[in-house]
Amino acid sequence: MKDLVLIGGGHSHAIVLKMFGMKPLPGVRLTLISDVLQAPYSGMLPGHVAGFYDYDECHIDLRSLAEFAGCHILVDRAIAIDFNKNLVICQTFPPVNFDVLSVDIGSTPSTLSVPGAAEYAIAAKPVPEFLDSWNQLISQRQNHPEKPLRIAIVGGGAGGVELALNMQSRLTKFGNGLYNGFNGF
Repeated sequence: MKDLVLIGGGHSHAIVLKMFGMKPLPGVRLTLISDVLQAPYSGMLPGHVAGFYDYDECHIDLRSLAEFAGCHILVDRAIAIDFNKNLVICQTFPPVNFDVLSVDIGSTPSTLSVPGAAEYAIAAKPVPEFLDSWNQLISQRQNHPEKPLRIAIVGGGAGGVELALNMQSRLTKFGNGLYNGFNGF
């Protein structure tokens, strides 16, 4: 028996689980290590921010997908890899043996090198942390629509522009003319 271990529940690993569920590989035991059971699909993040998709529509249900694939799932954070012993070291669970390892943990922008970013910025990734902050902002706007709001977006790539436009679309739904708009790209 060979152990294939997947670290992270991103959409690439979701595809692996789906394919494995449709056509299992004999002699392969599959394990997923993910710190979340609902993995956000970042491609749908701007639409979620705009209110076009609800939470369930833009998150991958890893538990159901793992069950479909016959995959053992550990809800934990992988904190180290011992390549000499072929072990994934987890934060809570005992180490996990692997013969083949795939890592799909997404990207996280570095805010340490940008002065003020740690205190004032909210990175779009990791998506769950961004959504927590976004949902707080939406709640505050619903409860206090009269309070002035200014948002600046750093990053002018396609993702930044799409996110900015969808944030603007959602925020303008609160009406009242006190929304001051976005600054710079």
